[in-house]
Amino acid sequence: MAPPSSAPSASASGGRRKRARTQTEDPAHDSQTTTTTPPTRRSQRTKLTNTSVPGETNAIPVKKEEVEEEEYSKVTNKKAPRSKAKPKPVKLEDELDDAGPSSSATSAFKKAVKQEDTHQAQETRGFWLMKSEPDVFSYEDLCKHDGPAGWDGVRNHVAKNHLRSMKVGDRAFFYHSNCKEPGIVGVMEITRDASIDETQFDPQAKYYDPKATTSKPRWYLVHCSPIRKLGRQITLAELRTHSGGVLKEMALFRQTRLSVSPVSPAEFQFILDLENKPEGKDTD
Repeated sequence: MAPPSSAPSASASGGRRKRARTQTEDPAHDSQTTTTTPPTRRSQRTKLTNTSVPGETNAIPVKKEEVEEEEYSKVTNKKAPRSKAKPKPVKLEDELDDAGPSSSATSAFKKAVKQEDTHQAQETRGFWLMKSEPDVFSYEDLCKHDGPAGWDGVRNHVAKNHLRSMKVGDRAFFYHSNCKEPGIVGVMEITRDASIDETQFDPQAKYYDPKATTSKPRWYLVHCSPIRKLGRQITLAELRTHSGGVLKEMALFRQTRLSVSPVSPAEFQFILDLENKPEGKDTD
């Protein structure tokens, strides 16, 4: 018979091996043990991108770019190259703000000057001389007319073009022509832009034009209103005495048969000044 002490030893050894097998085969124990499997590339990337500072409850995840940069530095001992960010497009308003208040003030000033120049250009007034026979239509007839009078009967193409160039607000001398003493007798204003002269279509009218049609009109007129009659008539003879001075370029002397002609601002003002001077006195 075997000694009593050896039996328990064998039994105990057998029991330990059985318990070891039982623990290995226990499903509950298997669920608590960690099985080591080779990591995949995807699992490594996920682990790197979810890296956080341990021990903190509100740990901030580390960006994937920072992890990749750190790994690159470990391998190459160099800093990972950073991609250049595309420049943000700058708006025109931002450029104006960056330029400072002085630039904005200058821009606003230039804009104001431009608007003022445009306004002044619109307010520039034209000046003219318009002839009419006093026995047909005199300055007194203009003053008696009910409202603006149409300056009709112009049948010269150069004069017609002058009529079409006139603007509301332009000033014109009323000139009596084909009379004993021709000359300037008054000042009037253009109150309506050029429009079609209807007398060209009327066979009974003095200025009827058989070549004119309503689809292709040939002649135009403007409407005028009186401003004032001059204190004295400034005759053609008096005007000619100044034809070598201020009035040397006046169209009245160069195109004598033209019923409508332009007058320069200087010429217009000079003739107005003659009104208050003795007739024939040289003012050049």
